[in-house]
Amino acid sequence: METILQIGEGNFLRAFAEDYLQDAVNGGYAGRAVICQPRKNTAVINALKSQDCRYHIVVRGILDGKTVNDIKPISCVSRCIDSCGESGELRRLFCLDDLKIVISNTTEAGICFNESDRPEAYPDISFPAKLTAFLHLRFKSKKAGLVFLPAELIENNGSALRECIIKYAALWGLGGDFEAYINNECSFCNTLVDRIVSGHPNDGGDPCAVACEPYKSWVIEADKRAREAIPFKDIIYTHDISPYRARKVRILNGIHTMTAPAAFCAGFDTVRDTVSDRVFGEYIRQGLKEIKGTLDMPAAELDKYASGVLERFTNPFIDHKLFDILLNSVSKFKIRCLDTIIDYYKTFGALPKILTFSMAALIAFYTKSGKRDYSVRDDARIIEFFDGDPSVFEILSEKSLWGSDLTVISGFCEAVENHLLKIKSIGMANAVKEVINEQAV
Repeated sequence: METILQIGEGNFLRAFAEDYLQDAVNGGYAGRAVICQPRKNTAVINALKSQDCRYHIVVRGILDGKTVNDIKPISCVSRCIDSCGESGELRRLFCLDDLKIVISNTTEAGICFNESDRPEAYPDISFPAKLTAFLHLRFKSKKAGLVFLPAELIENNGSALRECIIKYAALWGLGGDFEAYINNECSFCNTLVDRIVSGHPNDGGDPCAVACEPYKSWVIEADKRAREAIPFKDIIYTHDISPYRARKVRILNGIHTMTAPAAFCAGFDTVRDTVSDRVFGEYIRQGLKEIKGTLDMPAAELDKYASGVLERFTNPFIDHKLFDILLNSVSKFKIRCLDTIIDYYKTFGALPKILTFSMAALIAFYTKSGKRDYSVRDDARIIEFFDGDPSVFEILSEKSLWGSDLTVISGFCEAVENHLLKIKSIGMANAVKEVINEQAV
């Protein structure tokens, strides 16, 4: 019985959603998942197909002070569908009575609206546009609504996905009855996912295996319909996800994003080695203090969560690659660090020293101001923008990157320019050493 469609074949969902589902299956749940890819690359889909959609999750790390080193077989995926080459089969699945839940992870940039999208252009349309076309088929087939669990790391991801689908329904003239179906018979849950997934364990055997830490958390804003459909255990249900999201995005993801460009350009390759380094350990400690100063939660609770995060970063079993974290770093910085910078300035009337430096480090990474040889991985438009050798002022004032003009933050442009000049003149490692010894901006 295929009850779950998972749009996203990447390492994260396969080490996260399938872990929850496998526990449910082991406990007697009869449903299974079908996986399809959101884009045209079929490498993972084909690899999974070649081994009957079975693989292993390698769970290694420290949890509650105890060492965990387990290999978990995954058999809860019934099949994989190539969303481009087998679109007819995907449409048929979308209209089955048994289908209850759609899980997705299409990166932070995946949930977007493009008014030029048309259903006949499939698969060259956005992820929400594809969902709109499939959901309309389900509506016309008079099937029950679905529960959507987006895992994309954007604020109110479920609400954002529903808004895009409503816009496409209006753009394509699909009618008021369909819009009512979207609003009244489907559940779009805001969710927050948390697990560090490092990718393939590189220890031979299963080519589809994924390695991750033992810690996992799934926080979901779910109505009655969704709670009845979701089969997973150990879910945190809440009426307001925002405090959980702010804590996780700003601390765990924020530390990753503020540190990865600087550490990579300074010659580090993994999160563990970066956190364990004396200089970068202090860089992270100071940045963490800035982040916690912007969160409206009890200090003891923030300290406990932050300590747990740092312990997770030092996991001896996981080589979490900095270069993997650096994928699509502009959109990540906007979501994970920019609000912290703005809130810090509003709260304290000063710029956060480390987070301001991290913007300069980000620019240095995108403009390849260091000595490492690499290719930036991001949207072609963003890569082209940085390849044009823009000034810091042009970068910070580009609203398409940040959603607003950052040069209006008093002193921010000048501070970033000074940090970038220092990085170029003495190198990233030395610039980091200097900034951690500076007084707050």
